[in-house]
Amino acid sequence: MRHNGHFDTQKYGLLYFAAAAVLAMINPAGAAEQLSLERQKQYLEDSRAINIKGRGRYPMTTLQDKTWRDWQERTGELPPDFALMPSKPFLPDPLVLEVEGTTRPVATKEDWEARRRQIREQYQYWVSGNMPPAPTNLEAHVLEDRVDPEGARVQMIELRFGPEHKGKMTFELIIPPGDEPRPVYLTQWNHRDWAQLAVRRGYIGCVYAGADVKDDSDSYHALYPGYEWSQLMRRAWGASRVVDYLLTRQEVNKEQIAITGHSRNGKQSLWATAFDDRIGAVISSSCGTGGIMPWRFSDPQYCNETLDWITGVANVWFQPRLRYFFGREDKLPVDQNLLLACIAPRPLLMHYSHMEHQSNAWAAEQCYHSVKTAYEFLGEPENISMLPRQGEHAVAARDVEQAIDFLDAKFGRRDIEWKTRLLFDWNFEDWVAAHADDVTSAAAMESVVLKAGYEDVDEFLEHKQRMRLALDWLLGEEPAGATSSEIGPTHPSRIDWMDSITGRPEPKKTKRIDIGPYAAMGDHLPGTLYVPVNDDGTTRSAAGEKLPVIIYLHQYAYAHGYALGYSATGGRGSQQVFQRFTDAGFAVFAIDMFGFGTRLMEAQNFYLRQPEWSKMGKMVNDVSACVDALETFDFVDQESVFVVGDTIGGIVGLMAAAQDERIDAVATVAAFSPWRASNSRYESIRVHAHQHGFLPRLGLFADEPGCVPVDFGEILACVAPRPLMVIAPELDRHSDPDAVAEAVKPVQAVYELMGAGDAFQVETPREINRMTPEMQKAIIGFLSDMRSRNSGSVRKPQ
Repeated sequence: MRHNGHFDTQKYGLLYFAAAAVLAMINPAGAAEQLSLERQKQYLEDSRAINIKGRGRYPMTTLQDKTWRDWQERTGELPPDFALMPSKPFLPDPLVLEVEGTTRPVATKEDWEARRRQIREQYQYWVSGNMPPAPTNLEAHVLEDRVDPEGARVQMIELRFGPEHKGKMTFELIIPPGDEPRPVYLTQWNHRDWAQLAVRRGYIGCVYAGADVKDDSDSYHALYPGYEWSQLMRRAWGASRVVDYLLTRQEVNKEQIAITGHSRNGKQSLWATAFDDRIGAVISSSCGTGGIMPWRFSDPQYCNETLDWITGVANVWFQPRLRYFFGREDKLPVDQNLLLACIAPRPLLMHYSHMEHQSNAWAAEQCYHSVKTAYEFLGEPENISMLPRQGEHAVAARDVEQAIDFLDAKFGRRDIEWKTRLLFDWNFEDWVAAHADDVTSAAAMESVVLKAGYEDVDEFLEHKQRMRLALDWLLGEEPAGATSSEIGPTHPSRIDWMDSITGRPEPKKTKRIDIGPYAAMGDHLPGTLYVPVNDDGTTRSAAGEKLPVIIYLHQYAYAHGYALGYSATGGRGSQQVFQRFTDAGFAVFAIDMFGFGTRLMEAQNFYLRQPEWSKMGKMVNDVSACVDALETFDFVDQESVFVVGDTIGGIVGLMAAAQDERIDAVATVAAFSPWRASNSRYESIRVHAHQHGFLPRLGLFADEPGCVPVDFGEILACVAPRPLMVIAPELDRHSDPDAVAEAVKPVQAVYELMGAGDAFQVETPREINRMTPEMQKAIIGFLSDMRSRNSGSVRKPQ
């Protein structure tokens, strides 16, 4: 077993810690301060290493700094001392008030207003940058006033304000005929088409210059030099200046000013509403990370826009210090759910596509459920809603019309029945209430613990059967079924239409074989096999040899399955991974795991259909179906069938290999944190049971994690003596490194017992939860080495 780079003592040395101990005795306060400073310096080094290098699409990051690193060097600002900050792996609670270092529930309206002030202050400091107060010298100039041939009155107006009236905001008003005050549909310059639809329905359209195509707010930074506010906050503040003016117009229904925007404009629309109580409703469209996608669910394992990516590429959208939290999102004091809670109880519609590349539908719904608690506290739970759609990032008229329906319903303008549409129906408490027998059986379950040593292989194999039985219980009772009668390729023209939206990896010098939806695997399961080929199209392999194959299991990629993946350099991460594997001579077999990507809808109502099984059990079953399918291809080496799993894919791969000995080797990245060590920072049980609903029975042990029937040490041991590589990044915030280190010790002893000590390798690089190119190369080397050592076969007698 090999460990890499896990010791801070190697960096600082024993002499440093000895000196620190002496200093602590002489001057405890000074010692603590010095240690804190050293930690901050290490955090800065980590941040510089793991954040993508500055390739921002904008020439300047701040008024004075070209890049994030320029900002850091100019200000000298270090990351916060994360060791002194609480870890909140789940979304922070909107209804918890912080008072002088302690917390208490929000109980009154006064408490709620205090909580909102806290959220706004924290958000400005960590995320958006701070903004100046509203100007008191607003002047309006009508630049144009005409009647459109379609009948509406059109005015072009320029506001002037601020120091020497140098600040400006240009906007267009489109006013339908009539004398009664009308609601306002406020949006950005590039969404005038949307406003036209609203005008047809009786709204005053208002289109302001706070967008890339025309941005009057760009000058505010120099106009107010004492404020380090981001571009999106400047645009949101500019929208509020338009509201200043709208409130002076008699044509305006001042209680019904709604704002909407798409993508980055959707972000700023949320920000404007959260900071301006005069805005009566907001519709945010496909606004992604920094909008309705919480930062905590926008790290590499979720395969949407990560914190480092969006702050690195869109380098002016956020306050630079936000970048320090990449890889430490659980330490961020404020998250998007808290900002959205500041909008309550005003109408809020979260509109997005569950398939678009920037999205993660599960993350959006987690945000919705959290924000809704604030709406419930304020007595307006129906004022927050979700509107998921299919398709990519662009929005069609049908989508805009539905969003305006929401405004009509909430403003009482038309008798429209509005229903929130959710894609995930999981609630752990509901499952418990319906499974009294499981609660009873859990109380009687024995905890099977891997021994530190066994007398002989027979003793271990007997214990292994008990481990497998315990794992079987956690996975639930698989219903009776039947094997596939026919498995075969499908012509590309007949594959699932969703593939054309998400796309699929297309590595060079490979032949793509699509299986299903006709002649599919398992229970109507589609997959794709990428076969490395020579220039002439023939299968690439050594003379007389068959190809080894990797079954690739992806991350928590709810929107895309295996289609996109994560890439620190942008683009399609899965494309890069598959290219490296196929270049090394491996065929790659990939599926969207159950409940992800093209199979997201397939998992809806699963526990109504299969109340005794589990989603994880279904995912594991699908991996065995893949092995079945591979047995039908004569060019595949049936004794070199490997599984490579990333984050949740790693867990699925480990469980599949523990049950199916046809899997010849496994490699995982950032896969697990031991359940028995689950705690408030490393909530490994509640993540899989309460959050995602993968293993409901596991959740019955959330309050007594030490009683879990089987843990990852036992699951790993069930793979022995087949080759197993565990890459556990040292900075993976989802995993307890000390608990992982303890879990793998007895596993190594099992491998030694079975004469396969070199077949178990553990790597702990100083990285976060992502599969880097270095890790990919290590996996390729490991699998290739194990295969060559065993003369083309890594399978050994069990």
